[in-house]
Amino acid sequence: MNKQPVLSIVIPVYDVENYISQCIESLLSQTLKDIEIICIDDCSPDNSYKIIQEYAKHDSRIIYLKHKENKLQGGARNTGINNANGKYITFVDSDDYIINNQYYHTIITKMEDYKCNLGVCSYSTIDEHNKIIHHHMSKSILGNTRLSHHNFTKPLCVPWNKIFLLSDIKKHQIYFPENIKFEDEAFWYKYIAMIEPNAYVSSDCMYMYRIREGSTMNKKHEYIFNYIDVIQDIYFFLKNNGKEDFYDKCKLLSLLYPIATSSVILSIDNDVRMQIANRLEYIMSLLGVSFKDINEKVGMRLYAYFIDNKYMRDNYLYTIELLKPTKYMLFKPNKVLYKIRRE
Repeated sequence: MNKQPVLSIVIPVYDVENYISQCIESLLSQTLKDIEIICIDDCSPDNSYKIIQEYAKHDSRIIYLKHKENKLQGGARNTGINNANGKYITFVDSDDYIINNQYYHTIITKMEDYKCNLGVCSYSTIDEHNKIIHHHMSKSILGNTRLSHHNFTKPLCVPWNKIFLLSDIKKHQIYFPENIKFEDEAFWYKYIAMIEPNAYVSSDCMYMYRIREGSTMNKKHEYIFNYIDVIQDIYFFLKNNGKEDFYDKCKLLSLLYPIATSSVILSIDNDVRMQIANRLEYIMSLLGVSFKDINEKVGMRLYAYFIDNKYMRDNYLYTIELLKPTKYMLFKPNKVLYKIRRE
């Protein structure tokens, strides 16, 4: 019987033949050798699979799995969870890579020293040519800390700069929603509510997150309404597990903030706007929040969805556009003044 690996590394793969080798090489160079690398081909249209299979011929730690249908990143990660055998699990996007070859050894050692069930590292965003765009270093929480409803957003709501205890995820059946974008937030909100983990948070930058043309991060406006699906997914998971009151309801509504700030709201036609408005009303009724909560705590532009009179709505949006420079130039750094300006 094969020995249980220390760490399972799950990589969803789609249209990354120019990046997947760099990703895999960075994992194979890790000083922690007792790993399995699970690559899930989510019906990728390019030659990514050939590159992975070639690596797998020479290293038995690489496992290649292929979906029969595209399930997007959430579905691929779920396949990885179901096939993982490690004590710990982590997720790597297939166009990213690890910059520090001691990353996994360092974080897992600290997790075990402090008896933590979650490890977090800092990261940098890079472009398609590996040029660093920005460093994202953890400052507000460092070292050994417990995460709960009051501080869970500080380490960023993504899975790829984190190492999880796999038994936690399998015990509580914490999965990503499939076939929608922005699945990261759903997974993270569920995980925090069920586990309230004791985390080790490192300020060391060890993960390189690539933003490229065609990536979800760069096309948020095209998928912005998936956030409504994400809130619904979170809510029903929490309700089914008796955790519906774990978060302040406006914490869930805050996931709608990208809708409130997106230019999409200015361009959608009335029929689509009303469909979205109806869905938002449904979500609001589930959460038990009011229009006032939406307007004051999420973002005033979102309120335009609920204005039926086109003349009023256009004037409302026009006024917001005029106020935008003031918001960002003068008031955004000061929350009190920002609130006054908004009201």
